[in-house]
Amino acid sequence: MASPRNILAHRGMSTLAPENTMPAFELLTKYGVRWLETDLGITKDEHVVVLHDDYLDRTTSGSGPLTDIMFNDLRQLDAGSWFDSEFTGVKVPTLDELIDFINRSKVNINIELKAVIGPNANRLADSLVKQFAAALDRLNPDSRVIISSFNPLMLLKMQQLKPALEYAVLFEDHTFYDDWTLIMQATGAQIIHPQSEHLTRGTVQQMKDYGYEVNVWTVDTIDRANELFNWGVDGIFTDIAQSFPPHHQKGAPRYGKFLTTWF
Repeated sequence: MASPRNILAHRGMSTLAPENTMPAFELLTKYGVRWLETDLGITKDEHVVVLHDDYLDRTTSGSGPLTDIMFNDLRQLDAGSWFDSEFTGVKVPTLDELIDFINRSKVNINIELKAVIGPNANRLADSLVKQFAAALDRLNPDSRVIISSFNPLMLLKMQQLKPALEYAVLFEDHTFYDDWTLIMQATGAQIIHPQSEHLTRGTVQQMKDYGYEVNVWTVDTIDRANELFNWGVDGIFTDIAQSFPPHHQKGAPRYGKFLTTWF
């Protein structure tokens, strides 16, 4: 029987609670999910926070770029009611709150470093990776950590501070092409995160032949996940971690309606 593959909760349990918030993270423990994927950004006054978008508009009551708002103003925003009134008043988490959660829950984590935008982008990016590197020093060493980014420069900045960590390059299907191997070699990353759309068995096999760990995003159907796992991928990012067979949960696996070969 094949080894269990990894189910990574994309921005937390993001179909059960507002993405990238503490309620979405806390639900991992309820469902026994062992991997969290989340994102780091930075405010104008250099506070590192958990937010996916460059702009506040989609997931908070604010508007405009994250890099244009001061931290105290950000913490006044509502990051939950857009999802459901039950989550009214939920805040954008801080890096410290994220680290505390990982230490408490003992989950593994994939943290995506967002490319910082704006006129002070390079200074803010340097501040983000410096603070992140310092925060990792108090992380429980039992939790596995993967640092990923679409932006190779963010990975290289982080590698200068923490060369021993595990690094992954994210690829969209339309930016993949034939130069993905050059990007992987330039960053020194040993993990690749391709987009699920248009990904083929042959490409997965090529990645595995190069010796890379392969984690695919974002996979929100059981049958596609099963296909990918049967091709040999190591993990999938998903918004519906609660819907997967419980091989990744604590305790013994249960076999039921999911007709798979990978668990």
